[in-house]
Amino acid sequence: MTLQGVLLTVAAALMLFGAAGYALDVLPDLHGDLVEIGVRPTVLGGTVLHLHFAAMAMFGFALMVTGAAIQSTRGIEPARLPLAIIAVIYTVFGIMAFSRSHSVHHLGTLAMGVLIGAAIVIPRSRGIRSSRERP
Repeated sequence: MTLQGVLLTVAAALMLFGAAGYALDVLPDLHGDLVEIGVRPTVLGGTVLHLHFAAMAMFGFALMVTGAAIQSTRGIEPARLPLAIIAVIYTVFGIMAFSRSHSVHHLGTLAMGVLIGAAIVIPRSRGIRSSRERP
């Protein structure tokens, strides 16, 4: 497996773990807290809907990185632009979250972005097909 494949695989695993933790632990806990403090139903509904959207987006990004990791391990260079966008989103959010909370678990989000960023700056090797080339 190439270094790019390893970096993308580790990033994808962390992202899937984070998305699952958010969807199964954080989201229900936030929902319960909002109900407990008596947030108006209209605000509650909209907020929870957007929390679910965030969970779906996290899984979507994780699946995109997983697909890129699979391509890389098969000797196909993954498209860099979508991965760059995901890397920037995770890196910026990780920096923002850590700077506000100083909680080390927010460094995980930053690490995901850095891993993806590192993977996409690795130059294309000989024998690696572009994702646009036919097999």
